[in-house]
Amino acid sequence: MKNIKKYFEFSGTINGTNYVLRNLLATLGGFIGGFTVGMGIGASVPIITVLGGLFLIPVFWFNACTIYKRSKSLFPEYAVAITIAMFLLQIFGEVNTWFSVPALIMGLILIFKNSNIEEHNG
Repeated sequence: MKNIKKYFEFSGTINGTNYVLRNLLATLGGFIGGFTVGMGIGASVPIITVLGGLFLIPVFWFNACTIYKRSKSLFPEYAVAITIAMFLLQIFGEVNTWFSVPALIMGLILIFKNSNIEEHNG
C-alpha cells in the first residue's frame, strides 16, 4: 500500500520520463471517467454519471501530484504556483484554445528540462 500511496502525495520529485508516463496514465483515467460521465448523461442514468465523477476525483488528484512533483524538481520555490497555473490553463484551454499555448510550453519545459537532482524519490 505504501508504494501506491507515494503516487498520491505532494512530496518528493520525479524525472521527465516519469512525468510523461504518469500523464499518460492520468489521461487514460480521465478518458475513462469522462466517457462514463458522458454515457451516464446520454443514457439519463444518474448513478453512472455519479460513478464517472467519483472515478475522476483520484485522477485529478494524481495529476495534481504529478505536476507538483515535477515542478518541485525543477522550480522548488514555485511548485505550488506552477501546479495551480497548469490546472487553470488546462481548464481554460477547453474554453479558449489560446490558453492551451502557455500550458503546452510549460508542459514541454516540465518534460525536457533537466533538474539538478541526482535521484528522484517521488
